[in-house]
Amino acid sequence: MNPNRLFVASCISLVASAFSFVIRQDVLPAWGTTFGLNATQLGFIPAFAFWGMASSMAVGSFVVDLLGMKKMLGLAFLCHLVGTLLTITSPWIASGWSAYVVLCVATFLVGSANGLVEIGINPLAATLYPTEKTHRLNVLHAWWPGGLFLGGLISIIITHLMGLNTTDADLSKSEVMFGWQVKIGLIFVPTIIYGILFLTQQFPVTERVASGVSTREMMGQVARPMFLLWAFCMLLTASTELAPQGMQSLVLEKTAGINGTYVLMGTSLIMFVLRHFAGPIAHRLSPVGMLTGSSILSAIGLYALSFAYDVPTVIVAATIYGLGIVYFWPTMLGVTAERFPRGGAFLLGLMGCIGNLAIGVVSPWMGSVNDDITYKALPKHLQQAVVVANVIDQDKVKALPKEEQTLVLKAQGEGAKWSFRYVSALPVVLVFIFGAIALSDKARGGYKPEILTGKELTPAELASDF
Repeated sequence: MNPNRLFVASCISLVASAFSFVIRQDVLPAWGTTFGLNATQLGFIPAFAFWGMASSMAVGSFVVDLLGMKKMLGLAFLCHLVGTLLTITSPWIASGWSAYVVLCVATFLVGSANGLVEIGINPLAATLYPTEKTHRLNVLHAWWPGGLFLGGLISIIITHLMGLNTTDADLSKSEVMFGWQVKIGLIFVPTIIYGILFLTQQFPVTERVASGVSTREMMGQVARPMFLLWAFCMLLTASTELAPQGMQSLVLEKTAGINGTYVLMGTSLIMFVLRHFAGPIAHRLSPVGMLTGSSILSAIGLYALSFAYDVPTVIVAATIYGLGIVYFWPTMLGVTAERFPRGGAFLLGLMGCIGNLAIGVVSPWMGSVNDDITYKALPKHLQQAVVVANVIDQDKVKALPKEEQTLVLKAQGEGAKWSFRYVSALPVVLVFIFGAIALSDKARGGYKPEILTGKELTPAELASDF
């Protein structure tokens, strides 16, 4: 067993997951053109990724101790390959509504792969570094935004090299389709690399197994009141961080005329750098103190982003928002591993499952808000003139006089910004919850992680435990 190689492979597997996320949000407008989809439908496609992730984490968290982390990551590798291939071939194997269904199934598979990655690498990091879980999980999850930045950069380079622009009305559907297929194919690169690295290595048993904690005791951790509160916080932190990020291209192109991928790359670079310094910050403020500050910044940033109307205002708002969401996901997992270590991989998987279920609900809800407010903001004569089956027909829009085209664009911007504004209420709730927990910790002498010790379970004992 080579711990450094396992940790590096874990980072690369997160890069593959990040590629699937950033490239998907980058090509959402192109999928709208290729398949004739509205914002609600385009909001449902990312939701399938999060539902797939939640499902795989829900199932995987129960069996990872029995089957082992290596098998979980091998299955993740297979799902990444199949889901990506199915996405690329979706326009050729189906048409119309059927193509949309195929695209959703493919997205579900890729999301399942992302969930299985989390099921494997989170307990692996906690097992390899039992005395510095929050720091190591933040360093590991720095490669999520690192992958977002790298994937977004390569995607943009491809756009320019191939002369593509998914918002350019002069491009044919075949040109738009070929462009997004090339971009989706990028996911194969980190997937093959992490698959080779993982499948040629031996893995340790999980920390829970190594400490001799029984399955009954592990399952009992779910009923602890503090864990239930922490799980509720995961609903809000995950929705605040990932749902708006997945919709940035759709929103910012309409509100500020900016490609949302550029913004996602900028915030991702901030997150990549700062997550490497999570340890010292957590030591100074405590992990819960970090999360309190993060909630304040993310609420301000996301609300401001809903008012942004040009490049300077987007940069300022997105920077504040990026600083706010930096530590959400990995620190939520780190605190889970430190405060509830007897829950092991099961609780870590359950937390990821809860977070992804929330995102899977919030993403289509944002798309629905977008469509609903856009429709209401259109003058009645334009509602009848350009809306067909709840989709704004761009060909009909182009046939309108310039002043009426402007009214359509204004209505689209109105719907887009409100989808962000509603979500900005979630981190406000978190400020009060995290603040109360931080004050409670301070009254008890400070934040104190629990370190497990005990006897490793044998394979026979572990199997009988299940």
